Formats: sequence, C-alpha cells, structure tokens
Amino acid sequence: MKRYPENMEEKISLPKERLLNLEKEGRFVFHGSASETQKLTPKQPMIYDNKLKKQREHGASCVAATSFAEVAIFRAIINPQNFDFKGYRSSFGVSNGKQEFTTTKRVFDQVEGKTGYVHVLDKESFNRFSSMEWRSEEGVKPVEIIQVTSKDLPENIEITGEGL
Repeated sequence: MKRYPENMEEKISLPKERLLNLEKEGRFVFHGSASETQKLTPKQPMIYDNKLKKQREHGASCVAATSFAEVAIFRAIINPQNFDFKGYRSSFGVSNGKQEFTTTKRVFDQVEGKTGYVHVLDKESFNRFSSMEWRSEEGVKPVEIIQVTSKDLPENIEITGEGL
C-alpha cells in the first residue's frame, strides 16, 4: 500500500496549524470548498450507492460540515473544480478513531499546487448527523475563511491506483 505524499515537509503551514487549533477548541465545524463563499447555502447532499452504482440523495437540503479540519482540507483540495476531467474517486472516513483518506494517483497528481478554502463555522448552528458530519438546514455565514493548498493535505492519503 503506497501512501502519498512520500516526502512531506515536517513544518506545518500556518493556515493548517490555525485550523487544527480551532478543531481542538471544539466550538467549530469546517466546510471545505474549492471556492471562497461569504454565505453557505443549503444544497442537496448526495452519496454514492454501491448497490445502485450511482449517486442518490442523502437527506434534506443542508449545509454539510465536519468537526475534523483535515477532512475539510481534503474536500477543499480534492474537489472537481481543481482538476480537468469528469468522474473521480476519493473517499474519507474514520476507522478505529483514525481519519482515513483515499484518492487515485490521477487526481492526486492533478491537484498539486491547487488551493481551496476551509470555511470555519459556529458549531451552535449545526446538528450532528453522523460521527463526522454536522448539518444545518439554514444558510450559514463563516466565522473565518482560511485558504489552504495541496501542501496542507493530510499525510496519510492512500493512493488507490491509476484509475479515475
């Protein structure tokens, strides 16, 4: 199993350090996006259904966020707006208390040097949906917006192959 990046710099960037410190406070949730947005509006969440082999609706329209800063960084950078092809594979989750991330080599190579934004949101505006997801059915204004780069991606991304 190959993990990327192989030669991560040991020094953490100031934006990533800020996000990890905000995560530790426990008062915020995070929304990663390729673009900066002054007010996040509810959208229809989708999830890939393995049985149907396609995307399907996943609950009511909402603003989705996570309590994990690195998940938001991953979503801000591993985002279709940051590469020039349709259809891609990536996933993230928590297993045995540890965050896990996967994507393909094609996607990973395409996002080098790309930027994204993590929207820091007041947790009081959200309800817990799952162990890693929080949702608000109302529009939400960020408390802070932090620009991140591909260098801020989690260190433990598993590259799954040459496919999409």
